[in-house]
Amino acid sequence: MQVNYLDWDVVKGKEQYEIAQSAGIPVTVMEPLRGGGLVNLSDKALQELKANYPDTTPAEFGLRWAASLDNVVTVLSGMSNLEQVRQNIKTFENYKDMTKEEKEVANKIAKIIQSQGEINCTACKYCLEVCPKNINIPAIFSLYNQYKVVKNKMMFTIYYESLAEEERANACIKCGLCSKNCPQSLQIPELLEKIEKEYKKAKEE
Repeated sequence: MQVNYLDWDVVKGKEQYEIAQSAGIPVTVMEPLRGGGLVNLSDKALQELKANYPDTTPAEFGLRWAASLDNVVTVLSGMSNLEQVRQNIKTFENYKDMTKEEKEVANKIAKIIQSQGEINCTACKYCLEVCPKNINIPAIFSLYNQYKVVKNKMMFTIYYESLAEEERANACIKCGLCSKNCPQSLQIPELLEKIEKEYKKAKEE
């Protein structure tokens, strides 16, 4: 399963994990570092991590978060050089489950990431309360913001397509109820239309 602290609340990571847990199915984690997105943190997100845990790397932090979940038996991590292999081995040689305080910091970092990028969405989910089509607006905005930071078209299309078809931007009927309920006053229908166009363009290239 795709499990990491950024997708936990936004892209139904927690919901899917709990289904497996309730069924007694052990979980093997993929994308614990969100395709490298949780390694290459923005300045503000990295400052939050270092202010609390100056000796912890972003990779170690993300891997430990995933491994700390009760029902997880394996954490998969892509590595592109020998130093990354060594770092990951070190993380699990000296492994400790995350504390409650560390998990709270992870949640703060996730909120920072969600609010940065081109769209200032804080994932409050007030838009979901009124959307008649149940479009996963916070997830779409989070994926788009990450895409604008990391610039990885393939990862953007893969993550976008992991959403159910009825939750994607092209299901928007432009009723405008979401914008009226948004604390950030975002013009959500226009943003969804823009993201859908960029997704199609990235898919073609």
